[in-house]
Order: sequence, then structure tokens, then C-alpha cells
Amino acid sequence: MFKKTKKKEKSKKQTAINRWLKKRQSNKIAKPKTNSQMMRVFFQNFNEKNSIIQLDDEHYSVCFEYQDISFSKANYTEQENIFLKWVEYLHSFNYSDHIQVICAGTPVKTQNYKKQYIYNEKSYNNNKTRISKEFNELIENSLGDKEEILCETRQIVITTKADNIKDAQDVFLQYQLRTEEKFKELKSKIRRVSIEERLTTLYNIFNIGLKEDNRINNIVDYAKQNNLTIYDVLAPKEDISFREKNYINIGNKKYLRVLYVSKLPHSVTPRFYNRITTIENCNIITTLNITPTNPAKVIKMVNKKISGMKTERLEKIKKANKNNYTYEAVKDEKLEDSIRDAQGLRDALQKKKQKLFTNNMLICIQASSLEELDKATKIIKSIGDECVIGINNLDWQQLEGIQNTVPFGWNNIQIQRSLTSESTATNVPFNAKDLMHPHSIYYGINLVSENPVFADRKKLLNGNGCILATSGAGKSFSVKLMIEQVLLRYPKDEVIIIDAQRRVCSTY
Repeated sequence: MFKKTKKKEKSKKQTAINRWLKKRQSNKIAKPKTNSQMMRVFFQNFNEKNSIIQLDDEHYSVCFEYQDISFSKANYTEQENIFLKWVEYLHSFNYSDHIQVICAGTPVKTQNYKKQYIYNEKSYNNNKTRISKEFNELIENSLGDKEEILCETRQIVITTKADNIKDAQDVFLQYQLRTEEKFKELKSKIRRVSIEERLTTLYNIFNIGLKEDNRINNIVDYAKQNNLTIYDVLAPKEDISFREKNYINIGNKKYLRVLYVSKLPHSVTPRFYNRITTIENCNIITTLNITPTNPAKVIKMVNKKISGMKTERLEKIKKANKNNYTYEAVKDEKLEDSIRDAQGLRDALQKKKQKLFTNNMLICIQASSLEELDKATKIIKSIGDECVIGINNLDWQQLEGIQNTVPFGWNNIQIQRSLTSESTATNVPFNAKDLMHPHSIYYGINLVSENPVFADRKKLLNGNGCILATSGAGKSFSVKLMIEQVLLRYPKDEVIIIDAQRRVCSTY
């Protein structure tokens, strides 16, 4: 009887070990031998019709792009309202889900981008040609003269567990309706990001040129037409080196580095996230990985931890009494702070109806040279130092870092930090709303985001406007510039000028 029991216990132990090893192997990224194999790390399959990506056997993800809203320059009441709505949105997820919040600069050919905003000089004649040329010079100077321009995109990726893609589709439909409703309250719009757009992001990260440079209009169609796998199309033709511990070298022409936030101060404001996501002339992807936890398990774990620390304190008190001195004289301040923090966390979870989330923040830098990579790294770390936030290189885990940064929904990196709802929501993923309507009127530069302002007032909720400034600041000159642009851009529109003081009315 004793031998059978011992054999049974040994069998159970071996089964547990095998499960642990299998789980560890599934979370571990095997070293890829080819570039095509490396691309398989990011996804297993996808459904182009529903824009759903299958990560592994049980995880599926969908991506939404949302419009930025004015947060950084809003008054305190408006900021608090946005913050609370963001907390409510995070509370709407189950502990089996994962949320990625991504802010990235999408590279676009500058010449193609400018075509959306400049005037077609050939369609005018005489004076209008000269005026349109002057406006085009002004617009081109504001957009810059680089070969590529970075267009900011903000995305939310939701990952969930499901038995098959059909079950995942039903879950994502509910989340889409919920997300649309919440972002409508925030005065923002969302749209579902297509598979082609998500694959393009991965292609542009690992390849030297953009997709358009290599004459690829659609990655999925290109693979079918050339009898290739998706992974073959996405894989770069250049050699990829993982020899260095803190960056990836692609053909000595492109360099990638992933940083992570390693240390946070006691109090954090949205200022850090806003500054990181608005760095100029740096091609970076900033990703917040947020995973809800099981509330019942968390409270049970916190109570157990508090009991353990109180037992430890009691032992210290007994030891102090035994040696004829009071515990106050040799109080363990670190232990007392830990007890106080744990009790505060329990009160927040039970009384303030907060939840606990596991978090990490990753920053992926893309550069064309090692000097440019180090310069961008130095800028990001200096911003962290100003906000008393530690930022380190993700040593020997660069591929895993990129896997957890791109908009595919992975969260298998071991660097995690537990934070309450309010602490998690401190990195409010909003900054300033940009007006970039194609084929519209140029109004100047947004002082917050420092991006050009192109607005079609017919598309706005309210097309009215006014110009306020001191005498001699150029109010009349600005109005004249707008009138010229209206006549160029919308030749069928009428412009009526009324001067009340001089009692003059003119129509153009």
C-alpha cells in the first residue's frame, strides 16, 4: 500500500513538471533559423474578412484605431472627466482579456502625403497659378522636406481567449460596440483596423524600404499571386543579427531597440506619456500592455500577504520584549510601509471598487544608423529622468520586446507590474486633437502637437469661426489668406465680405 501511494505521488509530481515545462516552452520564443521563421513568431493565422488575427491555439486579437482628443490643454474638470471615463473603459474587460494601447508613427512617402494638401497648380491660370504656387511653398515648408513623414496613429488591440475564431468574433463584436459607445462619450471615433494595415506595420518595421517601395500594394494578394506564404512576403531580404544584447541589426541599414519602464515614482502624471508619444524626428512605437486580474484571487492573495507580514511583525515584537526593549525602538520601517501599502491596496479593491491590472510599458525605436538609435535612446531616457522614471534596455529579449510592441496583442514578456485602476489609467492615451482634412484649407501650426492644421469647416460640427488678436497682429491679413484659399479650393463657393464700420458689402 505504501509503495503504491509513493508511486502515485511520484506520477503526479512528474505530470505537474511536464505541464510546467510545456507551458514554459509555449511561452518561450525559439531562436528562428530563417527570416521567414521569425515572422511566424508574431501570428499563427488570420481572418481577413473579420480582421481577426489568431496568435496561437487559443488567443485571438482585433485592432481599433481611434482619433485623438484634446486632453493636455483641457481644464482640470475636463481632464478629470476624461480620466474617469478611461477608468470605466478599463473596468469593462474580463480578466481573461488583454489590452494594448499603441501610439506609433506610421511612415508615409512625403511626396504622396503632400498631394493630399497642396493645390494643383496646373488647374489654374494667370494670377491663380502664382497664388497657388505661393501657398504650396508655405504648405511644403510646414510638412518638411524629408523623404518620409511620420503620421501619428493611435490604436487599441484587444486579445481574448476563445475555442475558435467564430466564438472570438462574437466577443469582439460586443467589445466593438462597447468601445464605440465609450469613445463617443469622449468625443472620439474608432474604426476597425484591417489585416492588411496590421501586416503593413510588421512589414515596415523589419524591411528596409516601405511596402510601396518594393511595389507591393496588398501583402495578402501579392503572396497569392507569387505563390508565397505571408511569412515569406513579410520577411526581410537582408540578414538579421541578434548578436548584440540591446538592439537588432537588419543588414547594417536598419536598427531596432526596445526599451521598458523599469521604475516608477510614488506619484505619476500623464505628462510623461504625453511627452514620450510626441517626440519629434524619432520613429518610435510606444505600447502599454494592460491585463486585468481576477478580483477574488487578488483580494485573497493580498489578505494572505497582510497576515504573513503581521505574523512577522508579531515575531519581532516578541523578540523585542524578550530582550527587554520595546518594538518602537527597533521598528522595521520597511515592513511597516509594506503592511500599510497592502492594506491601502485592499481598501482600494474592496471599498473604492478599483481593480488590479498587470502592466508594462515598452518603447520600440527604429533608426537607420547606430548613432541615430543611441541619440533617440538618450532623448527617451532623459525624459524618464526628468519625471523620475527609470527606463532600461530590454537586454537579450529584443525579439520578444517587438512581439509585445506591435499591434498584434501579445503579452508574454515576464516584466510585469501590478497597479490599481487609477494608477494604470494615469497614462491617459490622449494628447491633442489634430485637424488634418485632405484637400482643405491651411490654417497654421498646432501649438501643442506642432503639426500643420488643415481644416474643412464644412466637415466640422460647427463651421463658424472668429479671429481674436491684439491690434496689428495680422487679423485682416489672415482673413485675406483664408479668402484666397477658399476661392482656390472651392471655386463654386461664394465669399461675402461685410465691413460694418465702412458700410461696405462685397461678393466674390
